[in-house]
Amino acid sequence: MNLQSVDSILIRMEALQSAARGSALPPATAATGSIDFSSMLRDAVRDVNAVQNTAQAQAQAFQMGDRSVSIEQVMISMQQASLSFQGMVAVRNKLLEAYREISNLPV
Repeated sequence: MNLQSVDSILIRMEALQSAARGSALPPATAATGSIDFSSMLRDAVRDVNAVQNTAQAQAQAFQMGDRSVSIEQVMISMQQASLSFQGMVAVRNKLLEAYREISNLPV
């Protein structure tokens, strides 16, 4: 787990935010002019899952006595996994809130 993967998650979250606001298109979709929201969301969830799996693997390696994994690495990876998950939950909550507002609109 490194900072580049965390940066990629943040970039995807910012792209989702700008897409939700209707502002500039994310760089990956600017050429086509369309936004594939489901694939962006799927990729973001996969990234969060990968971060969590990496943190769990490092923690397990440390517990098994692997000398190549330090407690600092384990703690940093666990915090990165926690922040990634919290970000995903925040996006989910915003999506649910938007869905509820749209479903309550009079027809």
